[in-house]
Amino acid sequence: MMQPSPRKVPEKVTRYAIGVDIGATKVAIATVSDDFRVLRKHEVSTQVASGESLWNSIREVATSFINESTGELLGIGIGSAAPLDVRTGCLSPVNIPIWRDFPIVNLFKELSQGTDVILHGDALALAHAENKLGAGKGFKNMLGMVVSTGVGGGLIIDGKIFTGDSGNSFFIGHHSINFEGRLCVCGRRGCLEAYSSGPQMVAIAQENGWSSSGDSFIDLAQSARDGDATAIDAISQGTHALARGIVNMVGSLDINHVVIGGGVVQSGDIFWKPLEKHMKNESKAIEFLKDVQLHKAELERDAGVLGAALAILG
Repeated sequence: MMQPSPRKVPEKVTRYAIGVDIGATKVAIATVSDDFRVLRKHEVSTQVASGESLWNSIREVATSFINESTGELLGIGIGSAAPLDVRTGCLSPVNIPIWRDFPIVNLFKELSQGTDVILHGDALALAHAENKLGAGKGFKNMLGMVVSTGVGGGLIIDGKIFTGDSGNSFFIGHHSINFEGRLCVCGRRGCLEAYSSGPQMVAIAQENGWSSSGDSFIDLAQSARDGDATAIDAISQGTHALARGIVNMVGSLDINHVVIGGGVVQSGDIFWKPLEKHMKNESKAIEFLKDVQLHKAELERDAGVLGAALAILG
């Protein structure tokens, strides 16, 4: 049996939702009170043998949280890496190959005995959370982005989340910025994610001779802080690509605020400063793009579960 999170549910909580944040390397499950506090949280790895094994781990945690929580369960919100289909409630994330057409919504409905279950993209969940509770609070229009193992986008228009027809709006990580560029895990060439995700910046550095005792973006960022020219150049390439992708998006939408979160962003100025520099250079030719502001997400590791739960809590 998995051990519960050290965060405890206050006895007087009367209503809550469960938020599920599905990423490429881990799934976070949390109980969130109706005043938007993360009460308990647990993570499970996606690096398992089968889709069934992954679901069993998620189910175990969610069932434990439901059984041990006080108050009324209002529903379960899911924010997942894409692609997904909100019409069928199924997932086929590019970076989770053990799940293809996986019926996540129906499985959670069975687990919770028919309570509401709502599925969104993970970047849309982050955008929702940051717009309501974090760095994007009060912005009428904004683009939210996740930069981590993958790259994703979520859009707020007139204060409301924009899902698109299937739930995959702003699948920005797989917009091509170079049609003869790097091969992406999705099978296309030149995708933004193939340059700007943490693993791909590491791959770019390794292709150019970088070596380290570790091979994560955390290791790459530390090498860059230590002055390693190859690491610095790989992060510069990744942030340049990201800036170009952002300019393409905000130029199409005429949106002035972009909130960016995810594990890569949490590395700090070694990532953020070159992103700001490239953003300035990419936007300087078009007058209205000079008003675009980049904002670091404030909710950090809780943004995903909060955004997922907000699909239920409003």
